[in-house]
Amino acid sequence: MTTMLTSKQENEQAAFARFARSMGLESVWLSVSSQPEPEPDLLCVHARDGAIAFELVSLTDPIIAQVQAAGPKARQDTFSTSDPSERIIRNKLQKKYTTSAKRIELLVYTDGQIITPDDAIVPTIRPWLDATTHPFSCVWFMGERTTCRLWSAS
Repeated sequence: MTTMLTSKQENEQAAFARFARSMGLESVWLSVSSQPEPEPDLLCVHARDGAIAFELVSLTDPIIAQVQAAGPKARQDTFSTSDPSERIIRNKLQKKYTTSAKRIELLVYTDGQIITPDDAIVPTIRPWLDATTHPFSCVWFMGERTTCRLWSAS
């Protein structure tokens, strides 16, 4: 029996597939499956390292998301926005997860709903990775132009 994925789960799996492709690591992931809360978003089986849980977070400016969701009815006037990266990352780093996987990694990604460029996002969020105790063994970033490891516990 196949379980229907929610839109959020489909987006997360698509983001992970883009991440694996951009890192040239598509073939090392034997399986990727969505998980219910309080587990991390994805349980992935790596060919060499076994089960690794991934929590995903999209850096999304709520004003831009609202305008995009409105489609043709979107506002036509100019509007101001600000970088939500720090707030989003700080919230994600405070969460607790339950998983049978031996480690949890975080994939931070942009998905066209933030105006802030990669070279401004990375220095904004990187300091919080060392300053905060969090459950992640590794933190990855996938932006418009950059895909890299931002932080590792080892």
